[in-house]
Amino acid sequence: MSLWGGMGGGWGMVEEGWRKGPWTAEEDRLLIDYVQLHGEGRWNSVARLAGLKRNGKSCRLRWVNYLRPDLKRGQITPHEETIILELHAKWGNRWSTIARSLPGRTDNEIKNYWRTHFKKKTKSPTNSAEKTKNRILKRQQFQQQRQMELQQEQQLLQFNQIDMKKIMSLLDDDNNNGDNTFSSSSSGESGALYVPHQITHSTTTSGCEPNSNGYYPVVPVTIPEANVNEDNAIWDGLWNLDFEGQGSFGGAACAPRKHYFQNMVIPFC
Repeated sequence: MSLWGGMGGGWGMVEEGWRKGPWTAEEDRLLIDYVQLHGEGRWNSVARLAGLKRNGKSCRLRWVNYLRPDLKRGQITPHEETIILELHAKWGNRWSTIARSLPGRTDNEIKNYWRTHFKKKTKSPTNSAEKTKNRILKRQQFQQQRQMELQQEQQLLQFNQIDMKKIMSLLDDDNNNGDNTFSSSSSGESGALYVPHQITHSTTTSGCEPNSNGYYPVVPVTIPEANVNEDNAIWDGLWNLDFEGQGSFGGAACAPRKHYFQNMVIPFC
């Protein structure tokens, strides 16, 4: 059963004891007084305690969407519009969730704004909502990629530190081994080894043969001191030379000199 009647200077339809239609100023005043006394949340008791002919759902929507003191009046700002676009690209039509990020704006207001300004444009791939969604996805992908790169750089840095420690350890081992080798070689037989140029002749005239390493032995040479008598004999022989061909350098005068030089010529073998 339904009937039309006036209440508080306004007209509305009463159906099964509940009034529907536009709210009047008197109804708004009664609802505000009730919430100030009892708080929010007890909407089903409003009709009995406040004397309203409205059900609990109607009272809650009227309070949340129109009568709350913290509601923001006026049009949606560009900043709020950007937030709506970003959150809608992330959560879709979850208007209550989006409204939590916009203090003072109701889910119904956000839903109406979306449907009015963006719903028809979403059919075109070039609309601002689609661009915003793509921009958000790219930003998320960039952040994930950057995070992976940072992790890889940290791992590479750790590997490089480990490799450097291994290299330094190997260098220390090589230095220790080199010191041991030098000390062992220093403690061996003393004396320099005379290594002449290797002779490639197949035979030698002196009768010397190289050792297994291809080197010839070193034989010390002792040069005798000069004999004064021999020097005098040499000079005497020079004075007695026959410049007319009767004497020669191969005579007796040169014999002492020859003997002297024979003593100096000492072969290597």
